[in-house]
Amino acid sequence: MSIGVPLPERHGSRSRLLRACLTCFGFATIGVALVALTNRVVIWSSSDAYCGGACHSMSWANATYQRGPHYTNTVGVRASCGACHIPFDAGHASATEYLKLLLFKANRGAKDTWYEVSKSIATKEEWEKRRAALSNTFERYLKQHNYITCRDCHSLQSFAGPRSQMKLIIHSGLVKADSYACLECHSNIGHVYEKRTSRAEGWYATEQAAAGEKLFEHFCSACHGAKLQGTTGAPALSGETWKQRFEGAKLLTVWGLIKGPMAEYAGAAFTTQQSLDILSFLLQQNGLPAGKEALSDTRELSDTLP
Repeated sequence: MSIGVPLPERHGSRSRLLRACLTCFGFATIGVALVALTNRVVIWSSSDAYCGGACHSMSWANATYQRGPHYTNTVGVRASCGACHIPFDAGHASATEYLKLLLFKANRGAKDTWYEVSKSIATKEEWEKRRAALSNTFERYLKQHNYITCRDCHSLQSFAGPRSQMKLIIHSGLVKADSYACLECHSNIGHVYEKRTSRAEGWYATEQAAAGEKLFEHFCSACHGAKLQGTTGAPALSGETWKQRFEGAKLLTVWGLIKGPMAEYAGAAFTTQQSLDILSFLLQQNGLPAGKEALSDTRELSDTLP
């Protein structure tokens, strides 16, 4: 005669265990589905199609974005709206970062929805009035996150090869550990609000070019020649050689060469203003007109040379 658990009670325990397993599986399935759906919504609401088309108040910003180098460039890599304006990439975020991402999206989404409903930027004129404040808000956001969206795609270590030598030299002197200021030089990188190819009001101040001439004579003339004619060790910086090298280039390109390789070869450490003064002298020697305003900010260097 056996003394085991009665069959009905054993059968009831198995049923309860089966129901518990099915319940856990159901909750897990629902959880996975919710996470997947949430992730799809996050990605969709960060896409160019959504940002540029669904929100009327972003249509003008979208037009300036499409004129910028993040939209069309020589390497064919396009940075999306979300890549710059969302602090963490949903596809590569850690669990903690993903939670922060959701909170960030919820906060930003609520504000954007309010702007849409209240029609606070219903016209381009209203958007233009608020553009400076919006730009300042975004700059504060980048500083707060230590330019994480820029560093997600760009790193000093990724620069390699002879064509990137200038980038290495320039950034090694400007980028400090855990402290970045990308917009100091690249203010027009995301949005090109005004497409300008010349400066009717002048490119530099006359006294600035005079200061640059003294610096050039002391540090650079030994290689490039007193009259910018070039030597066997360095190219000419005037005439046809100048046009061949820099016609259609941005001022930032020439400034970068001065601040980086030229300073290194001269054994100098030019300040930003000194390198801008030398740039002014070179512009003067190549026939570009002077104006009342001096070049004093690297954010002025997005203009294209004729």
